[in-house]
Amino acid sequence: MTDRRALEDRLALARRDLEELDEQVDIGEIDPETAEGLRATYQQEYDQAAAALGNVPQTTMGRSGEAPPHAQTQPRSGRRAIVGSVLVVVALSVAIFFAAQDIAPDATPAGTASSSPGGLSVDPASVSNEQLEAVVAENPDINAMRLALADRYFEAQEYSAALDHYLFIAENNPTPAEEGRALSRIGWMAYVTGQPEAAQQYVQTSLTADPTNDEAKLFLGFILLYGLEDPQGAIPWLEEVAAIPNLPPSIQSEVDQALAEARRAGDG
Repeated sequence: MTDRRALEDRLALARRDLEELDEQVDIGEIDPETAEGLRATYQQEYDQAAAALGNVPQTTMGRSGEAPPHAQTQPRSGRRAIVGSVLVVVALSVAIFFAAQDIAPDATPAGTASSSPGGLSVDPASVSNEQLEAVVAENPDINAMRLALADRYFEAQEYSAALDHYLFIAENNPTPAEEGRALSRIGWMAYVTGQPEAAQQYVQTSLTADPTNDEAKLFLGFILLYGLEDPQGAIPWLEEVAAIPNLPPSIQSEVDQALAEARRAGDG
């Protein structure tokens, strides 16, 4: 996962995030407290990418030699709305996963417990990212273990690291659930890096693979509402998410607010 091109893209993305954040603060679109938290996250991402890039030889190339979705430098449509949705989507996704499974948040999700995904006697929750990377490298065809690692990176918004793993899963005999999760999260990463059209395609493909993926429905609702400015298209997806039983009240509130916004925009 030390592709020089991916690291360069990651560095450029973090730099752009910092610049755009300053612009948003200057015009009052983000309050200082929120901006401070975002700035710390973006600066940490920038510093990590810069440090990693310094350790990679100029000749190092990734597996496919292709740039990840965020490598494209086109302007980021819907950036202002994206900031808000990025701040809530990971919490929403986790809550939706547990609500859809009808299990308590402290229960162990399928495929990440000591049930040994793929037959390995390794509990992903008990090891570090570095240790899990080593396990995945030694057992590249065990998608469940790789998915646990990719999800860690995704939830930490370390998108460059997550992307390569999700792409590998999607291309290597995934189950419908694995394919749906990988493609939907690739789609979300495309969205937050300014490519809503590509994001929509990835997420809709993920729902073809796994129509039960409630997280993908959430992503598609946000992408249509904020990225493609299609509130009418967003409404049915957000309605499905809002109807999931046992969503925590704070999460239900976030979904309901997005749905209300879509309905108001649709009526206008």
